[in-house]
Amino acid sequence: MLLNSVNKKKIFFWVAVTLAVLVLFGNDGMRSIISQRIELTKLNKKLEAIETENRDLRVRLYNFENNTAYIEREARKKLGIIQPGEIKYKFVEAE
Repeated sequence: MLLNSVNKKKIFFWVAVTLAVLVLFGNDGMRSIISQRIELTKLNKKLEAIETENRDLRVRLYNFENNTAYIEREARKKLGIIQPGEIKYKFVEAE
């Protein structure tokens, strides 16, 4: 049996449609790949932020261990410590 040109085009069309459906929806197909790539992008951004925070914390730790001026500055800032003879000023916002 010989297939004419019209029948070949119909068969090709339906094969293409079937393959497209399988790729998009079969075994979670492309949807799964796309959602996994989106998740990977989010996780990479989160990892980058955590690595930046980690570097900052390592610098602070190094300064606390090796820099007495840094320790003094942080104590003054966080605890409000003043040295003898200094005057501490508090500024209150006007209402």
